[in-house]
Amino acid sequence: MTNVGSVVGISGPVVRASVSFPVRMFEIVRAGKESLLGEVIRIRGNTVDIQVYEETSGMRVGEPVEFSGELLSVELGPGLLGSVLDGIGRPLARLREEGLYINRGANVRTLDESREWLFSPLKKAGDPVRPGEPIGMVPEGTRIRHRVMLPPDSPPGRIDWIAPESGVTLRDPLCRLESGREIRLSHRWEVRRGRPFAARLPFNRPLLTGQRILDTLFPMALGGAAVIPGGFGTGKT
Repeated sequence: MTNVGSVVGISGPVVRASVSFPVRMFEIVRAGKESLLGEVIRIRGNTVDIQVYEETSGMRVGEPVEFSGELLSVELGPGLLGSVLDGIGRPLARLREEGLYINRGANVRTLDESREWLFSPLKKAGDPVRPGEPIGMVPEGTRIRHRVMLPPDSPPGRIDWIAPESGVTLRDPLCRLESGREIRLSHRWEVRRGRPFAARLPFNRPLLTGQRILDTLFPMALGGAAVIPGGFGTGKT
């Protein structure tokens, strides 16, 4: 269910809206008549400031702002490998199908829900299952085999039904727990919420880029993280 506020001010990518209902920090909104994607960055009484991730030219005071009640999240599942996404998770290849330029407010799913994948179960009906435990496998290409797991935020349970080895899409249920919850190939995860893990592996292998100046003066660990500071348009990418 969405709540609707109203635009009361616009300053570049920042939009101020008036609301009469509770709002959360970083809540996802669709602003204006073109439903531009943004998120709440400040709450002050009955007004909120929204960072809009698209061009706001042409937006006017009084236009509606829809509050989703959800936080910014990403869709996780097979099909991400090889995809090129924009900053809000939209695949550029599918946006290209809608025209030469990206339309403002375009709402495209990250993963292709019509693509078929070969699912092989690793569990059977009656087996207990815990969060993060694989229930099946899905190959992608010739070298990658994805483990289809019970989502980390799901309570443990027991399998009531599981699909046999067959072709499935993102829309098809793969497993149903005795609680009634259905597990599919993909699920959404909030971007500001860390993924849980049982143990962190040590960084004991270098990331070899093949560029001697980088490997010698700025060595990095395989699986580690690095920061490249710099202003907009300075060539970080």
